[in-house]
Amino acid sequence: LGRWASPAAAAAGAMDTTDAPQLIEHINHSAAYTPYEVRWVPSSARMAVMGLRANGRGVVEVHELEAGKLKLAADGSFAHGIKCGTFGAASLEQRNPAVGDFDGNISILDLENLDKKPVWSVKGHETLVNCIDGCGGLNIGCGSPELVTGSRDGTVKVWDPRVDKPVVSLEPESDGSDPNDRRDCWAVAFGNSFNDEERVIAAGYDNGDVKLFDLRTNTVRWETNCANGVCGLQFDRRDIEMNKLVVTTLESKFRV
Repeated sequence: LGRWASPAAAAAGAMDTTDAPQLIEHINHSAAYTPYEVRWVPSSARMAVMGLRANGRGVVEVHELEAGKLKLAADGSFAHGIKCGTFGAASLEQRNPAVGDFDGNISILDLENLDKKPVWSVKGHETLVNCIDGCGGLNIGCGSPELVTGSRDGTVKVWDPRVDKPVVSLEPESDGSDPNDRRDCWAVAFGNSFNDEERVIAAGYDNGDVKLFDLRTNTVRWETNCANGVCGLQFDRRDIEMNKLVVTTLESKFRV
C-alpha cells in the first residue's frame, strides 16, 4: 500500500503515493511447472495457464474461480512445452486457444477436450515460437480469423487456420552464412482491423527493432529501434483505425 507523506515532506519534493494505483493480491496459487502464458477464457470466470514441466513436456491447465479460490477444471499434457497462447482468433461459441510450443509447432486446442488431438496443428517454425496473437475472432474487428507468430528463427508468419501454409512469411535479413545471426522475434500484435481489407501486424525483436507491416499492401509501413529488446506490443484497440501502439522493453521501459 502507498505510504502517507507529511506536508513538510511533500513540500520538500518527496513522493506521495496515497493516490497511486495499487495492486492487491486476490488469489495466490502454486504451480508445479513453469507457466509462460496466462489468458482469461473469454466471457467466463476461467483462465488458461500454459507452460513447461521439468521433464520438458508441455501443460495447459484451465482454472475457474470458485469461492475465492482457483479450482482446476481441466488439464492436458503435450509433447513439447507451451510458450505462448491466444484466444484472439477463436469464436465465442468454441473459445479454442491457439498455442505455440518449444518445437516450432502452432496448434489450436479443444479447450473442453485437451487430451484429444488438436483441432488444427502445423509445424510453423524451425524452433521455439516466442509469441502469438490472433485477430478476427470473439466477434471483435473485421475480416477472417488469422494468427500471427514470431519465432527464435527470426521469421514472422501469418496463418489462416483453414490451411496448413502461412499466408504471409516475413523472413529475417541475413546473408545466409550463419543462421544464428538472424534477429530473434519476441513480440507480435495485430491492429488496424477496422474493415474487411485493412490489417497490420507489429513485430518486435531482441535488438529493439519494431516493424509495422501492412498486410493489404505487403509492405513495411513503419519501423524504429527502441534500443532495448522488445518484450511486448499492443495496439490500444485492434478493431479501430490504429492510433497508438504500446511497446514494452527490457530495463522496465515502455513507449507509446
